[in-house]
Amino acid sequence: MLFLRGAVPLALVALALVGVPTLLAWWLLGGPLGWRHLLIGVAGAVILFALGGLALGWAIGRLRQDL
Repeated sequence: MLFLRGAVPLALVALALVGVPTLLAWWLLGGPLGWRHLLIGVAGAVILFALGGLALGWAIGRLRQDL
């Protein structure tokens, strides 16, 4: 049960992180949903993940300076 409480939300977030940029690329570029849309979605997910990590690192660094 504990595994499901951790794995299911993590899988849903990962799916959303890849799915939203993929669907946005499909909407902007048009045509049938294909590999290029998926690659753009994965690249978008990597960029979003990196930006989130940078923001978190900046916030933690800022917190340590204030102490």
